[in-house]
Amino acid sequence: MSIFYRLKRKFCWKLFSLFPKNKSKAVLQSFYGRGYSDSPKAIADELLSRDGYRIFWIVKDENAAKSLPPGVTALRDGSVRSIFHQCTAAFWVDCCRKLSFTEKATGQYYIQTWHGFPLKRIEADAGDALPPDYISSAKKDSKMCDLFLSNSRFLTEIYHKGFWYEGEVLECGFPRNDILVNGGAGADRRVREALDLPPDAKLLLYAPTFRKDMGLECYDIGYEALTIALSERFGGKWIILARLHPNMAARAAQLGLQEHGVRNASDYPDIQELYLASEGMVTDYSSVMFDYMLTGKPCFLYVNDLQTYRDDRNFYFDIGRLPFSLAETNGQLLQNVRDFDPAVQRERVKEFREAFGVTESGQAAKRAADKMDEMRGRNA
Repeated sequence: MSIFYRLKRKFCWKLFSLFPKNKSKAVLQSFYGRGYSDSPKAIADELLSRDGYRIFWIVKDENAAKSLPPGVTALRDGSVRSIFHQCTAAFWVDCCRKLSFTEKATGQYYIQTWHGFPLKRIEADAGDALPPDYISSAKKDSKMCDLFLSNSRFLTEIYHKGFWYEGEVLECGFPRNDILVNGGAGADRRVREALDLPPDAKLLLYAPTFRKDMGLECYDIGYEALTIALSERFGGKWIILARLHPNMAARAAQLGLQEHGVRNASDYPDIQELYLASEGMVTDYSSVMFDYMLTGKPCFLYVNDLQTYRDDRNFYFDIGRLPFSLAETNGQLLQNVRDFDPAVQRERVKEFREAFGVTESGQAAKRAADKMDEMRGRNA
C-alpha cells in the first residue's frame, strides 16, 4: 500500500467526518469485504423489510458485489465513495474488527456482531500470541463500539473480560443463526444449483479452520473412505463439500479435492445455507460446530494435531466437554461415523447449551434492528 494511498485515505476520513450524518444510512460488511453473509447479512435483510433505511455493503471485489440483493448498494473497499458513506452513515454493522484507520464520529453508532462462539482463547485472553498492532487496533475498535451481540452467557463474559469492552451487550443469539432456528426455505435448492450437485445426493460439509503456520498437513481426511462410512451408517450416496477458512480458501487447489470427488464450496457466500443443505458435518476446532449444533444433525470432530493446536493458544475449556465425538486419526473418525447415536449427541448438546448459557432466539436480527431504531430515535 503506497504512502500516497494512505495519505489520501486519511485525508478523506478527516474531511468526510465533518459532514452531517444521515440517520437512515447503514453501512455493513462481513469479513473485510466478503460477499453478503454472516450476521450483518441477516440484519440487512431485516432492515430491508423496514421503512427508512438506505443500506450499503462494503465489498472487496466484483464477485462479492454480485452476491448483494436488490436494495443493498455495493461500496468498493478503500474507495473514496466507500469512505464517504462510512463517514456519513448513522450506523456501522460488522462481524470483524475495524481496521486501525477507521474513525467513528459523533452521531454514529457501531454494532459489532462478532463471528463465533470461541473454543480457542482469543483477544486479550490470547494476548501473548497476537501482534501488538492487532491489539492496539482491537482496543480502539472496542472503544468505538456501542453494542456487541452475544449468543450465550459464556460469550458475554468473554466480551467483558477479554475484549477491552465495557459497553452494552445484547444477548439474543447471532442474527446469522435465525435461519437455522426458523428454517430457510430454498437453501438446499440454491446450494445445489450453485455447486451443480445432483438432487438425490446426501451432502457432508467439511469445514475446518486454519492453522497458525498456514500448513496443509492437518487436512488429510480420507475422503473416499469417509463417504463409504457415511453410506454404511446413514444410507444413500454422499458427496463431501469442503468449506475452507477464508485464510486458506485460495489454496484449495493444493489439496487435490477434485481428485477425491470433493466439491469446493469455499466461495459459496453463505455458510448458513450450506448448513441447511447438508446432512452432516466434519470440522476441527472451528466455531462452526456451535452454529451447526442448532440443526440437530450429525457432527464429527477430526483433530489430528490436538496437542500442537492446544500449545498455540489453548482452549477456554476442556475439549472433552464438546458435545460431538472426537477423532485424532482417520480410523477413529470412520468408527465414530459408524457408531453415531443421535440420542447421545442430542443429550450432550442439551447439556452443553445449559452449561454455557447458549441462547438462539430466532429473533436476533429483529432485536438488533429494534436497537437501531431506538438509536435512530435518539438523533431525531
